[in-house]
Amino acid sequence: MNLNSTLGAAYTLKGALPQGMKEPKPPKAPTMSKKPGMPEFPEGDSGHPDGSAIQSGPDNEPTPSVGSARWVNITAIGVVIGAITVAITQQYGYGMAPSALGVVERSALIGAAIAPMLNLLRGMRPNHYAIAILAAVVGCAASGRQILDHATGDLTLDPNEVVFGRPMFEWAFAIFLAVVLACAAMLLWTSSWRAVDRGLFHHRGAARAFTFSTIIWLFVYVVLSLVQVVANCGITMCPADPSSTGAQSFEFTFSVAGSGGVEASISIPGFVTVMLGIGLISFIAGAIINGRVLRESQRRSPKGA
Repeated sequence: MNLNSTLGAAYTLKGALPQGMKEPKPPKAPTMSKKPGMPEFPEGDSGHPDGSAIQSGPDNEPTPSVGSARWVNITAIGVVIGAITVAITQQYGYGMAPSALGVVERSALIGAAIAPMLNLLRGMRPNHYAIAILAAVVGCAASGRQILDHATGDLTLDPNEVVFGRPMFEWAFAIFLAVVLACAAMLLWTSSWRAVDRGLFHHRGAARAFTFSTIIWLFVYVVLSLVQVVANCGITMCPADPSSTGAQSFEFTFSVAGSGGVEASISIPGFVTVMLGIGLISFIAGAIINGRVLRESQRRSPKGA
């Protein structure tokens, strides 16, 4: 049977319908309601290898890609926390007043961290990565300006501003470039955001506890940064080229009794101890909040579910 005979048979069957009766349309497949901002994709395509629409459950990830992407986003927040930790240590531990462009860079770092926080709390969305890219562009402009000013001699490099042999603004420029490249890679990794993901509030596990902890930790750093800027600059613009006042003398000394009555003393800079304490308290608070969310979800869920 050739193509012409097949088409002829189809037209003959269509013409056999009674006068005035229209050819019935096939029923539409049921559609799933989408939350605002949820990525659009063909019905039934959730990024899962078999094309099934799997939603995030309390004990399972929507897809393995989403589960991996969540930990990538948690790691991204950790990188931002590490960079801001160094900056705050310089300012509080070595008396380095914030600079005008330094404030812009730190604000851009916090803005870049908003994208992974939204991904973790509200679900993976491609538009969240756009926020990180915009923040990284602003940060690249600010840190790039400092690099040019230092190259032309308009910016004096303070010794306490050097970390592992390079100034902080060069590290910041590299971090912002890495943010843009990482966002591009995540957007190309389509299976990590095409699934129906409603965020970690509906998923219990270690990822949710780490998410709460890192968000609390970053929020404390935001408060410390605001206090530092207001204390040093007031409501005016911070200086363009500040200088440090030197290492602070505040430190904790611990005595350890050894064998034979010999005692050894261990001195830890006070601000390093405070920073470690902030991290520890953040993880404890994150675990407590995660436990409360878990108990609340269990209370609302029907018995026997």
